[in-house]
Amino acid sequence: MKKSILMVVALLALSTVMAAFAFSSATIKNDASLTVANTDSSLVALIPASTEAVGSKDGAAFLEDGKLKINLSKGNGANFGVQGDSHYKWENLFTVKNNSKETVEFTITKDGWGYDTKANIYLGAFEKGVKKEFYNRSNGKNGKVTLAPGEESIVYLEIETEKGAKLAERNATLTVNVNAK
Repeated sequence: MKKSILMVVALLALSTVMAAFAFSSATIKNDASLTVANTDSSLVALIPASTEAVGSKDGAAFLEDGKLKINLSKGNGANFGVQGDSHYKWENLFTVKNNSKETVEFTITKDGWGYDTKANIYLGAFEKGVKKEFYNRSNGKNGKVTLAPGEESIVYLEIETEKGAKLAERNATLTVNVNAK
């Protein structure tokens, strides 16, 4: 009997020691790296159209402080703007390039410019030569473009102003939304 009690006490002591080796949390450090790059050389790159390309010589899309900027009023050495009752197209505003190993799908959303400008905005991109519309004030399109690793897509923008459009300077934010597929 003493042996069995001694065995039970030994097992309880062993389980207590083993419980002391269990843990409820841990912190493990590993090396990692992250490079913050200019927008034209990132995993999903936004590259302004070449100012040598027809329709892009005014440089409406350009890099400033590493970010893609768009100024649709740029002209021959100054800012001019667009007039009412007109239709302007930028068929090659900028390019979205997939530099990752993942296939990605992207859309572009627009915030700003407002409805009081009497302007219809058409925003989209080309997928293998087919126009995909992301935004249209009349019907709020929801197009998507898929890019395999290394593929590019050209983004276009059209502005159609109505007669009597308010003379004003407007700002907007174009957001490129990307998801791996």
